[in-house]
Amino acid sequence: MPGNRAIHLPSLAILLTTVLWGTWWIPLRKLDQLGSGTIWLLVAGIMVPALLFLPAFIANGGRILRRNRATLYCAIFFALAATLYAEGALRGNVARVILLFYLTTVWSTLLARVMLKEPVTPARLVSIALGLTGMWIVLGSDNGGWIPTPNSVAEWMGLTAGLCWALAMVYARKIGDIPVAEMVFPILACFAVCMMLLTIIPGGRSWDLSIDAAVTSTLIWVLLIGLIWHIPAIALTLYGANDVEPGRISILLMMEVVIGVGSAALLANEVFGLREFLGSVFIVSASVTEFAPALLRRQRTP
Repeated sequence: MPGNRAIHLPSLAILLTTVLWGTWWIPLRKLDQLGSGTIWLLVAGIMVPALLFLPAFIANGGRILRRNRATLYCAIFFALAATLYAEGALRGNVARVILLFYLTTVWSTLLARVMLKEPVTPARLVSIALGLTGMWIVLGSDNGGWIPTPNSVAEWMGLTAGLCWALAMVYARKIGDIPVAEMVFPILACFAVCMMLLTIIPGGRSWDLSIDAAVTSTLIWVLLIGLIWHIPAIALTLYGANDVEPGRISILLMMEVVIGVGSAALLANEVFGLREFLGSVFIVSASVTEFAPALLRRQRTP
């Protein structure tokens, strides 16, 4: 049924991206290491998959960006969100950057209400409350206050990335039926440009051309990040954004917190104690709450 598809398949696509976005820091840090802190391998990992979608973009004369302003704004804010998120994960604590990014749930709901006139349901309010409680458990007491606020440039990047993401999803919703194959190239191209521009902020990548890593391992990681992470994550996100409203997307993506925090604890020796565990429980509960009303209605339907 169309109604079921509109709810379940796009939502499942968004949930699948949480595995990719939640582990994205792994190839990012690997390429940064192989490139000795230069920008070039990270840009290569973006532009290699972008070139695969260039023919689809050229075939339509780039009309996707001229069709209406929403498509251009979606590409720009998507790229800005990815850039700030990636740079934050490279510079700082992965878990904290991810958690601050997911204040996007609040931004998405507010922006969808103001720009799209979408209602804020009681279930949505409960989901937001659970998600923010989880983030407060992990971050709040570190600042001696009630609001989880950034403590570093990397964490400010995570917070700003969340706002950019919310704007990208709102504009994706305004586009309507997104031609995914045409949108991937402009998003990745903007992403590459933004990554290069971010080098002007102290503490980031350098423009040094001397890369000492072995050619084989370098190519493998460039292809891995492009084909395993960038293309599926962006394509599935755009597919889901066709039918799923922005606030719901951000809540479903909260599963990424558990994946990101857990993978960072296992592979990067970042702290995962009682606070992180309790915070993750609340955040997962936020995603479950978002699905609960639809599941209950389905069970009651004869």
